[in-house]
Amino acid sequence: MKASAPGPVTAWWLALRPRTLPAVMAPVLTGQWLASQQGGFDGSLALLILLCALSLQLAVNLANDVFDFRSGVDRGERLGPARAAQQGWLSARQLFFGVGVALLIAALSGIWLVVVGGWWFLLLGLLSIVAALAYSGGPFPLASNGLGELTVFLFFGLLAVTGGFYLQTGFLTMASWLYGGALGSLTAAIMLVNNLRDRSSDAQAGKHTLALVLGERFSRWLYVLLIVPPSALLLASPLAITVFLLCALALARTVFVRSGGELNRQLGQTVLLCMVFALLAMLAGIPDMAATTDVAVASDVAVANDVVADQTVPDRK
Repeated sequence: MKASAPGPVTAWWLALRPRTLPAVMAPVLTGQWLASQQGGFDGSLALLILLCALSLQLAVNLANDVFDFRSGVDRGERLGPARAAQQGWLSARQLFFGVGVALLIAALSGIWLVVVGGWWFLLLGLLSIVAALAYSGGPFPLASNGLGELTVFLFFGLLAVTGGFYLQTGFLTMASWLYGGALGSLTAAIMLVNNLRDRSSDAQAGKHTLALVLGERFSRWLYVLLIVPPSALLLASPLAITVFLLCALALARTVFVRSGGELNRQLGQTVLLCMVFALLAMLAGIPDMAATTDVAVASDVAVANDVVADQTVPDRK
């Protein structure tokens, strides 16, 4: 059953799905916070990085709307929020135009990122654009072939943190990789809940999502494994780890009792969990693991030099 048609502005707002944006903002902001701890932070550059990431996410949302409608994935019995193409609020042509505008903004903001980061950021940018379109479109849609969670982990988690960090500092640290992995895990959990909710309609449409491959029970346990372990990075602050674990364990419980349309709430709460993790990490103070490693190595070298010196000094007795 089709929902009542909203006005043009509301239709575009719903198609853009702004509620998904905190999941993109969290890893970007974390990467920038990490960079600021290294003493290398440019506010203008940070805004360009955020603009590029948000534009790519909006492009994915619009492309997913039109591609899923054309492929028959979005049907009348859809459990998720109403889609613009499915409801007839926006035409495919309008949505493709929106995708083009979003990708153009991402490309324009990315030009300076390439200037700062070097030629391989051009490669990463092109791969990001391809992933945005191939996520639900093309001859081998990533989301329809069990690769949705991995794609989100790489591009909207690991790359968003480490890429932004590198652009600000010119190097990478162990902390940037660990926090990138943690936020990649949390964003992948969002996609897993989405696919868990849509198992029935996805199976009818011939999709092979990870939730369908693993089955309902294993998918729920995988969700728990994706959202709980990131808490280990908050061990330095008892308050931060306690707050995060209370939130994560609450969601770990509800994912086993919610099903169908009830998982829409789980989805929204998992998006918020990404931002909660990022804010708690910042408030707790992210440890400079690279600096800690350097200090440890320097200490080991000093001890080794002392040992060598003791062995080479002749016995004067």
